[in-house]
Amino acid sequence: MARFGAVGVGNVVTEFAVFAALLHAGLPVLAANTCGFLSANAQSYVVNAHVTFRKDGAAAALSWPGYRRFFLAHCLSLAMSTAFILAFASEIGPLAAKAAAVLFGFIANYAMSALFVFRERGPHDAAP
Repeated sequence: MARFGAVGVGNVVTEFAVFAALLHAGLPVLAANTCGFLSANAQSYVVNAHVTFRKDGAAAALSWPGYRRFFLAHCLSLAMSTAFILAFASEIGPLAAKAAAVLFGFIANYAMSALFVFRERGPHDAAP
């Protein structure tokens, strides 16, 4: 989980940078949130495969079906982030609302990655 956290810091920096830049450029807050998520999500899949979910010294396999699972699993984080922003942005600002969402999304993202994306599949498991 420590490696996931370390990788997550880089992903958060990417997500916040894209989010803040797009807000500054005038994009609506929810569109900026979605673009930030998409940027960090693609980065997260690749880096987590190479760092967090290594097996016997080798990176986890990357594939379109694997990324599809990763993306769908992490849509929970996008939903949480969007809900926090909608609920709290007018009170504490969009960046603070986004920061609060990151805290809650970390554990959900790790669980979804470990259970549904990078877990070792047995011979009877069908890969979607």
